[in-house]
Amino acid sequence: MNTVLVDVQLPGGQVATTHQVSNYPGFEKPQQGYMLSHFMSEQTRLCGTKYKVAVDVAKIDLVNKTVLIDDFETIKAKKIIIATGASPRPLGIAGEKEFKGNGISYCATCDAKYYDGKEVIVIGGGNSAVEEAEFITKFASKVTIIHQFAELTANKEAQEKLFANPKVSFLFESEPRVFEKIDGKMYVSYENLKTKKTEKIASDGIFVFIGMKPNIDLFADKLELDNWGYIKTNEDMQTNIDGIYAVGDVRSKKYRQITTAVADGTIAAIDISKKL
Repeated sequence: MNTVLVDVQLPGGQVATTHQVSNYPGFEKPQQGYMLSHFMSEQTRLCGTKYKVAVDVAKIDLVNKTVLIDDFETIKAKKIIIATGASPRPLGIAGEKEFKGNGISYCATCDAKYYDGKEVIVIGGGNSAVEEAEFITKFASKVTIIHQFAELTANKEAQEKLFANPKVSFLFESEPRVFEKIDGKMYVSYENLKTKKTEKIASDGIFVFIGMKPNIDLFADKLELDNWGYIKTNEDMQTNIDGIYAVGDVRSKKYRQITTAVADGTIAAIDISKKL
């Protein structure tokens, strides 16, 4: 099959920005995320995949199956797989971009083990923040949660588990304003929303869990989505539009990991090859 991979960045998505991946099958030692992405890219190049990367995707016509890149080249396809992934919701404060992947993480299962015996700050108070914070306590010696409301918004069972954990402390009704890195330590300047006073707290690392957002801006109005904005598919990864598939983190699903994304891609590719 004649296959083209189109990406607005270099291939790899969230994997490429993950510090290390320790649980991908076939690798005895942890792999740097960008290297795992590189290995995948090079492998598929050898299979004949053509790459159109670091391009501007100006327009996608899912019905007619055309992709316009750089307002210049139109690619016509028989089938399209959407694998645009999801992105952590950023806080949008000073220092966040600068220290992303270098002191600031958005994935506990990816990076918590690198804070064994260290102190960590978690931003957020919903289900993901509370569940990920509980996971981080398996490694970190201390976890401080900064949350904008007076109470956590996660489910009660998860909350009770966290409140009972002696490693965890809370800064309620507070919001981070600035991230800094000084002498290898990460600092959060946060505002107490009741007193309006700003204070600074030090840690070895910061985890931000204020939710994820699927990358669907180019075709959100064309596809059937779930309540959280993720693309609905059937078990063959087909969307509501004939010939359009969705795989990986952009798809409505229960678990989002590298292995489950790869599995989605396998299913879509097999279904496409049979139909073609």
